[in-house]
Amino acid sequence: MRKRNHPLIGRENSLAMAMELIASGASIDVVGGRGSGRSAFLREFRARLEEAEWTVVVVRGVASLRPHPLAVLHIAGIGVPVDLRSASIPRAADALTNALKSSRSVLFLDDWDDLDETSWGIAESVRRRYGIPIAISRLHGLRARHTPSGLPASALEPSVVIDMSPLKYDELEQVVSDHLGGPVDSGTMSRIYAKSGGVPGLALSVIDSAVREYRMEDVDGVWTATRDLWSPGLRGVLEAHLESLDTTARDAIETIALVGASDTETIRQLIGWETLEELEERSLIRFYASGRRLLATVVPPLLVEYFRHTPLTARRIRLTERIVERLGTTDSVDAILAGLGAPRDNVADSDAIFARLLQEHARTRRMITRAEWNRTPSAATAIAYVEALLNTGQSRDRIEEVLGTEPTADPDADESDLVRLAVLRAQWRAYVHDDLDGAVEELATTARLHRTFGGIADAAAVTLEVDLRKLPADWAGRLDVRDDLPDSVKIALWEAQFGVLIGLGRFVNARRVFERIRSGDRSLAGAHTGLLYGLLLLGEGDHAAALAWSRRGFDEARATLDIGSARTHAWVMALCLALQGNYDSAETMLATVFAAGDPSPLRLGTHLALLNIAAVVAARRGHGTLAERYLQELQALRIPDGPLPGQSRSWAIAQLETSSGRSDAGASELWSASDALWKRGAKFAACTGYLVALEIEPDRTRLAQAVKRAAQVGGDFIGAHRQYLEAELARDPDALMDVIPRLAKTGRPGHAISAFQLAERWLRRAGRTGEARAVRAEGAAFLDALDSHEYDASRFLATPIRLTERELEIGRLVSIGQTNREIAGQLVLSIRTVESHVQRIARKIGAKNRHEVKEFVLSLDRITVRTHSDGSTT
Repeated sequence: MRKRNHPLIGRENSLAMAMELIASGASIDVVGGRGSGRSAFLREFRARLEEAEWTVVVVRGVASLRPHPLAVLHIAGIGVPVDLRSASIPRAADALTNALKSSRSVLFLDDWDDLDETSWGIAESVRRRYGIPIAISRLHGLRARHTPSGLPASALEPSVVIDMSPLKYDELEQVVSDHLGGPVDSGTMSRIYAKSGGVPGLALSVIDSAVREYRMEDVDGVWTATRDLWSPGLRGVLEAHLESLDTTARDAIETIALVGASDTETIRQLIGWETLEELEERSLIRFYASGRRLLATVVPPLLVEYFRHTPLTARRIRLTERIVERLGTTDSVDAILAGLGAPRDNVADSDAIFARLLQEHARTRRMITRAEWNRTPSAATAIAYVEALLNTGQSRDRIEEVLGTEPTADPDADESDLVRLAVLRAQWRAYVHDDLDGAVEELATTARLHRTFGGIADAAAVTLEVDLRKLPADWAGRLDVRDDLPDSVKIALWEAQFGVLIGLGRFVNARRVFERIRSGDRSLAGAHTGLLYGLLLLGEGDHAAALAWSRRGFDEARATLDIGSARTHAWVMALCLALQGNYDSAETMLATVFAAGDPSPLRLGTHLALLNIAAVVAARRGHGTLAERYLQELQALRIPDGPLPGQSRSWAIAQLETSSGRSDAGASELWSASDALWKRGAKFAACTGYLVALEIEPDRTRLAQAVKRAAQVGGDFIGAHRQYLEAELARDPDALMDVIPRLAKTGRPGHAISAFQLAERWLRRAGRTGEARAVRAEGAAFLDALDSHEYDASRFLATPIRLTERELEIGRLVSIGQTNREIAGQLVLSIRTVESHVQRIARKIGAKNRHEVKEFVLSLDRITVRTHSDGSTT
């Protein structure tokens, strides 16, 4: 393992705010839990202050020295006599004042909670007398007007709290990847994030112990968990989170860990409110609203595993007996866990908590379905058990064992369950064993054996062929819906029709089919129908409705912990956000989905689309390394491109090519991939690709071909894009102005902005200056009416950003991790000059922090090496 010194990822805004506060003379409290990065924050903060020529005096609290007043000041080099018994408070105050005599001085008190009262009293006195700002690092728990030992204080100077909140998924992934010196497998990263709750110190402790104990290894350049990530070596780290708790609070948090995430109706029967308040103040539990309920869960989530692995049997029995007694049940603790560990309506505010709740929910579901299947191995219990295994990443052998077991003979069994189990077997055969022909033949046999419900198998066969090969010519006959069919069969056939029609771009017919699905028993419709309806709205040209539909579906799926539905709605939502150039929201939402872990191997088409869109978004934001990693994951998926928009890997490839200045290669990649899609009947996706290829590299011959094929696809999504490109290639300002309302409605504000600019330019060149002024005014009004998001008018095209030679030199030094002070020393410049250059670079490239500067510079330095016939390279 090769560790790197990574920047303080995810804390740049907090650091900037801290710098401004100290410069204004204000004091700050850096507050967080164990491992949240408080001390690391102060170290980086100190380095930046010293670069700005501040005097920083650092005093660190030490718990074992609290009984010895002023000892920590002496250790910090403050002029206190060696014989502490003779030290006087006035003399210590004078020494501290002398150390802070510069007009640009600041006092740092790290681990303030462990500071003795005398040292704190002196520091507070100096602050009040001379206006010296103080930066404190303290744990959650004590209120602002308490002293380190908890004494109330009515006259403390006010300070601003900077909360070391958990990192987001992508931020923690950067920290972990930098620490390990290489990328991390997505499933492993999800587990690290879920266990640590986004707390960076805890995440690094997890991976250090995992690497040390060979639970996590470098497999072909990617760090992957090969065993459970829990290690007994983590106990010491986690006990630090609990060391200040009394017996009552310790029992309380372990009880919550035992019963799992539960609502307050359950919790208040087990634990008093006063204890709950204390745990919440110390950030050891968190409450989440769920409708009219409040759910409580332990944070960081790894504490739950700590309690579950603690070998204290007597203690566990005592707490379990208390749970049983107070809840008024005679069930075992396993039954209690099954009943309480899987909230149905949780809306998690934190991705880490969301991921953890998903895992708890899936684990509980797996235990319940396993017990049911072991008791009665029927088709229904086999389906439920396999689906639970698929959602918890269980081994192939176990799934194949269940799929290979013949259901028990039951004359009262539902025949539709037998067909659904056969469908599940066929899907496994097609997606996991790459045997599409065998799967289709198996489904045909099932349809002949079970004529009443055979339509379910027919629908599944057509869907498999469309997803993995091409649209079969006889699809309409195979998906015919008769009036005498059961409702479940009708819904299955209509869903398959719906998917085919969306792929063909026949949106009028698709809407009729959707109305039939909606008029039937909606509980029989799958999550895929929600995805298809979002694509229908988008294809029809109603971008706002598509985004609202997918966002609502995504939120509802999160609330019910339905990760399959969350992923399908995330696909449409990410597509809509990327289209309008709202990349921040797209990245945030995608991070939430990826934090949930690996998808079911039977739903890889959705994962392909999400990775593909994520790669495009990352590349457009200048995160080249991240975009390339997503592309590597895309290429590793063992499925072909899918038939719907977003499922062609050419999107990611073309975006990376054009971002690197190879627009011709990007356009060719998109065009050839779109040709392949057209031949397999995926006309909606094909025309989308054709038009984007023309956007990158305009070509009259290709445009004529694209226009002819686009005429076979309905809806305004393709129609508006086609008209925009025709007007652009013809340099027709009037046609451009006509298409602007359609561009706005179909979710392309960037195109609309570009259309205003081009129309104004061409009107001026034609001497129509009055009309050009009117267009400029209309364009300005259009911009004013937009939301505050930044809109991307260039999309796939690379926008050249020019840096001076000095800026590029400094940028490269930033990219290898050098501080401003180190750069100044190497280039013989003042620190302020370096700061000015770094700020100018960030402004030019739109970077928010040094990490994004690094990403941009590295993307500039990626050079394609070509070998010529004479052996030379360029």
